[in-house]
Parts: sequence; structure tokens; C-alpha cells
Amino acid sequence: MKANTPNKPLTSQNQNTPLNMAATYRGLQLVSHFQPILSVSHRRPVGFEGLIRSRDSRGHSLSPAVLLNLPQTSEAHLSLDRLCRRLHMHNFARQVQDESWLFLNLNAQSLVEQQPDVGFMQSLFTQTGLPAHRMVIEILESEIHDRVYLRWLIAHFREMGCLIAIDDFGAGHSNFDRIWELEPDIVKIDRSLIQSASHSSRVERILTGIVSLIHEAGSLVVIEGVESEREALIAIAANADMVQGFYFAKPRPDLYPAADYIDAIDDLLAKQRSQRFKASYQHNQDFKKIETLFRQATSHFAISNAFDISCNLLFQERRAVRCYLLDEAGYQMARNIYSPFYQQQLDKRFTPLISGDNANWSHKHYHFRAIENPGQIQVSRPYLSVADSRMCITVSQTVVVDDRLFVFCCDLDWQDD
Repeated sequence: MKANTPNKPLTSQNQNTPLNMAATYRGLQLVSHFQPILSVSHRRPVGFEGLIRSRDSRGHSLSPAVLLNLPQTSEAHLSLDRLCRRLHMHNFARQVQDESWLFLNLNAQSLVEQQPDVGFMQSLFTQTGLPAHRMVIEILESEIHDRVYLRWLIAHFREMGCLIAIDDFGAGHSNFDRIWELEPDIVKIDRSLIQSASHSSRVERILTGIVSLIHEAGSLVVIEGVESEREALIAIAANADMVQGFYFAKPRPDLYPAADYIDAIDDLLAKQRSQRFKASYQHNQDFKKIETLFRQATSHFAISNAFDISCNLLFQERRAVRCYLLDEAGYQMARNIYSPFYQQQLDKRFTPLISGDNANWSHKHYHFRAIENPGQIQVSRPYLSVADSRMCITVSQTVVVDDRLFVFCCDLDWQDD
């Protein structure tokens, strides 16, 4: 490697900052760029991903994809991969002042046939002064089909003391079984998911579920490729631990100061709280209209024991889909009673699930919460109804009729706007 000699230091704030280093490869000049990975809760970068940039002799930039396709053999791929790692680690060590991580991508093509050498990384730790626990090794697991070798590779870097990140999860053929099997420290969710979530409430819910499942598996989550305020707000709402993308910062040779992000993240958190409050307020306003009808229906049933007529009171609300009655043990007492409006929309493909005869719903939150809180209206979160495979919420309450305890339930249509 050779020292890069630009006209000015990499950061204008400190004229004593060491100059970055560059490398030459097949007539190209290679330099390091770094993109911050931000912890939402800490409101600052906790890591930086090292990204390679290249220029030809005329100063024209080459895309990373073009550069990484230049090698023709696994040995050549490994040589370039090591050159990039060496460049990133040296340039990162020259600038970093805190305990932040350096995320390093491993070229899967170089690792399929060429096993990594412990001595190479150990010498870099010594040269740069960066300890192994500051390194996050990013592996694109979908490109390594030999699972035994993939597990060995992860164990190899983990034994050094490095953290392991699975990159681009959610793209291509990513499977959750790899998460359970490989137990990465961090999972980076591919941009395609946050991009789709910004256009679809359904995908937004799926993203939240994916983050939750990864957390259950014991891994932290980075949502990468965040490029707009809406995507940033969705990532925060999905409970991502960290975020990365052009919305926050583009890759550049020097490291962004932590103070640059405090106001921006505080602003996002304030907007997310406001969105949550508005959604909760609207939900409450919508429910107040339904609550009055639901109280009328349950009171009528308690006096008359005429369930059909009681349900008709609720069907004045256009969102009311079906009513059904459960006993104290959760057994359904009769068939579902559907709103006349929704009877015309029933999907015959789900006919085996439409009838609730002899069903037992004691394991459902709308039953056991009603039993645990007699006389109090219970409102579920939105969920997919098994009766017709549509999103709904269930309103339920215990009702005593002739000294018997029942749970009166009404499903409300809760489709995305």
C-alpha cells in the first residue's frame, strides 16, 4: 500500500488527522469509504461499514461490482479480498477514536475454495492496533452452499474474537433456518424489505415480525438501505436495533462525527411518537363508535338471551363482520352470525373454516382476557382471522345469562387503508 496524498486532510475539523492510505490493483487506485451504522437508541454511530472505491488512471470511477468481478480465480479473489480488508482496517484505525465496530465484507467467491488464514488477520490486528472484538465479519450466507464449511468459517472468525453478521437477509433465497443454525451476532436486513414496506402496510407488518423473530433467535438487527424519512420511521417502528443508508449518510473516506446524528434521530423519534399517538387516537375514536353498539348488544343479550337479535344491533357498524358466542371453557355455542353486508363477500375457498361449530377458542386472547377481566370490554390487536383469512380485530366481553357465563365476540374488519 502507499499513502494517498489529497490536497487536504480527510476531515476539515482537525488538520492533524493522518492521511488516508490507498492501494493499487491492476492499474486502479483503491481507497476506503465508510458508511456509519447507527444505533437508534444511542443516537450515534456504533459501527462503520468499510466499502471499497476504485478509479482508473483517468480518474474515472468503477463500480464495486466491476472491480470485484475482475479476478478470474479463487486465488485472485482472495488476494483482492485481503487487499480490501487490509486497506479498510488501516484507514479505520487511523481515524477512529471510540470503541465503534468496523464491518468488513468477505468475498464469498474467495472463500468457497480458499480457506482463510488465521495469520493474516492476526497480523492485521497487530499492525493496526484494532482488537478482534472491534471487527464484524459480514458473510453473504446465500453464496456459500456448503453448510458444514459455512459453519466452520463462522467458527473460525468467532474463535478469533470477531462478531459475525449475516448480510442481505431477506434477499434471494434467505431462510430463517440459517439464522437458527448459524446463530449470528447481527443480521442485516436487505434494502428490498424496507423499500417494499414503505409502499405496503402488509409488508410493514411482515418486516416487524421478521425483526421480532430475529430477536427471538438472539441476534441484533440492522436495517440497511434506508433512503427516505418514511423508511427510517418504519425501521424505528419495526424495532430495528441499528439503521444504515443514504438517508443518514453516504459513504465517504472519513468517519462522520457522532454529534452529527443526535438532532436527526431525535427528530425521527419525535415524529414516530407523533405517528403512534395519532394512530392510537384514531383507533380510539373509531372504537368509541363501535363501543356504544357493542354495549347495547351485550346488554340486550343479557336480558333477552336472543343472540341473533343482539348481533343485528352491532351490524349497524359497517366494519362488523361476524359475531359468535363462546362458553366459559371457550367452546363455540353456535355457528358464526355474519353481517348481511359481509355475507355477500364470503370467500367460498375458505368454506371449511367459515363455520365455527364445535370449535374451541380458549387459547385465543379475546377469550382468556375476557374471562380474566369479567365485564370489561377487551379489544385485540389486528390479526389474521382463520375464519376468512382477513385482517381483523376482535371485541369481546363476558356476559352472564341465566347464571351461565358466556363470552360475546364480534370481529371487525381491519383491512389496510
